[in-house]
Amino acid sequence: MAISGALSSFSFGGTTVAAVGTASVSTSRPAQIITGIGDTSDTFIAGVMGGTASLDIFFDEASAGHLTMTSNIGSASAAAAVVFTLATVSSNALTVSGNAYVTGYDITATAGQVVRATINLQFTGAITVA
Repeated sequence: MAISGALSSFSFGGTTVAAVGTASVSTSRPAQIITGIGDTSDTFIAGVMGGTASLDIFFDEASAGHLTMTSNIGSASAAAAVVFTLATVSSNALTVSGNAYVTGYDITATAGQVVRATINLQFTGAITVA
């Protein structure tokens, strides 16, 4: 079944982030080499999982979700809960969740245009994909 972005959501610190243009989440578990001295073939095990997320939003400083994210980079005192849900038309969903820090944001304002921002996040700890 096709996934519709119109049915998807992103929350940061328990607050749904409004006016999301695009959202992406990237997770990886790089292989770790454990080949011993004298072995004739490489041997690997699964490494630790890590991930990042990125949002392109129509920025509104009055929006609770937007303000929470831009404030997080200044304080960075604690990672916030992040939930990214891709819902399908048949009500099934793919959810990626965990805790993340805001690692950067770029705000772009062009005369006569909507202000946009790109927010970058780094997961810390366990990431759940369900």
